[in-house]
Order: sequence, then structure tokens, then C-alpha cells
Amino acid sequence: SNTFTGPDDAGAFLVFDGSLDSFVDTQFLENDVTYFYKPYYSADHGTTWTPGAAVSATPRASYTDLSTDVLTLVRDRLEAGLKIEVERGVIASDLGYVQVFTAPPIAETTSFPAVTIHLESEKPAERALGEYIGGDEFDAVEFGWEETDGWLADVNLQIIGWCLNADERSALRKSLRRIILGNLGVFAADGLELVTLEQSDVDSLNGEYGVPGMFQTVNTFTCLAPVRVGGNVDAISSVISRSIDG
Repeated sequence: SNTFTGPDDAGAFLVFDGSLDSFVDTQFLENDVTYFYKPYYSADHGTTWTPGAAVSATPRASYTDLSTDVLTLVRDRLEAGLKIEVERGVIASDLGYVQVFTAPPIAETTSFPAVTIHLESEKPAERALGEYIGGDEFDAVEFGWEETDGWLADVNLQIIGWCLNADERSALRKSLRRIILGNLGVFAADGLELVTLEQSDVDSLNGEYGVPGMFQTVNTFTCLAPVRVGGNVDAISSVISRSIDG
């Protein structure tokens, strides 16, 4: 509470003792609890103290995820596109659509063809000075200033089409390519850059998936995508400047 009795107040906690222009308190603070601060200044090494104005602050988590989750975006676009491919008669499916999983399918409970998508890797590709990735934005009505930090990530997805015969695999491989190409504008609108797709075929004829033969089209999807968090900050209200002689 704002009940300081002096620089030696036994009921207050000393957060800093020294000379500086600003201070950030990062110890023992709980979110959504208001803390009061009062500075005391001395020009004679602690003999006489002059109090400054008390201020208060309430710490809280203010960050929000502003990233583009590439796996979620690509999965949704594949699911929507494959439904169109089924409706056009390019791919046959008893379900009327093709299931897109984020884990390997179980043969006994899966209607083929099916598609799986996995995140192979995500790592920073480009870093900016101070992790600056986007301009600050101002919302005059509600939030004030929002600043963002992050990087441009190199994302690698593996997309596998699972089929029970080679002809079906060929059709599915071409469908996947069409869907990726048809969504390049959607990907660009969500911040994805340098989208690439590498395709190859893999056969499994030893029954390891519970069926006599499993024919796979293996697709590697890569792109650069913004990964960032944002938070609300106060506007700059004062600037300390010093002149340097000479």
C-alpha cells in the first residue's frame, strides 16, 4: 500500500540502491497484484533524503500468440481441397471426403485413401536486430500500443498420402500438388513465403500396415513463416537525453 514512512521503512522492501535513470522490478511479483513504489534521493551519500512521488504498477501477462501455425493452416486447406477433389470424381472415397490426420492411420479403422501431416522441423531462419519482426500497431479505442517480437521460421512438414493401389496414389499425388498450388495466395496472405513441395512415391508390400499393400505418396512441404508474440505496452511519455561536450 501507499503508506511509506521514509527511506528506512521496515514495512517496505528495498528494490534498488544506487544511481540510475530507470528501474525494472522483476523479483517476487505476482500477476494482477498492485505494487506501490516510492523513490528517495540523497545528494550527500545518505545523510539527507528527499522523497519523490509514489507510483503504482500491476504486473500481468500481456503477450498473445500472433504466429501462423503452418501445420494447422496446411491441414485445413488440404482437407477442404480434397473434399473438392472427391466431389469432382478425381478421388473415390466412401466417406465423401478424404480424412487428414496428424498421426499415422490405423488400417482397421481408417477409410482409404487418407492423408497424414506431421511437423518435421521448425527453426529460426532469419533473425532481426532485437528480435524485431513487425511494426508496432496502435489501437486508440481499446488496447493502445502493441509491439511484437519473434523471427522468421523455416518450417518443414511431411505430408503422406496413403492408398491401397498405385493408380489411386497417382491421382492423390496430383491432387495434393494442385491443392498446394491453388492455395499459394492463401498461404501468402497468412505470411508464408517461399513455399515448396517435393514429392516421391514409396511402396510397402510386406503387410506391415495390416493390408497386403500400402502405396504412399510422400510430400515435403517447406516454407518461411512468421513466428511471433505480441503484447500491449504503454506509449513513451518521456525521453532522457544528455549532451556530450566536445
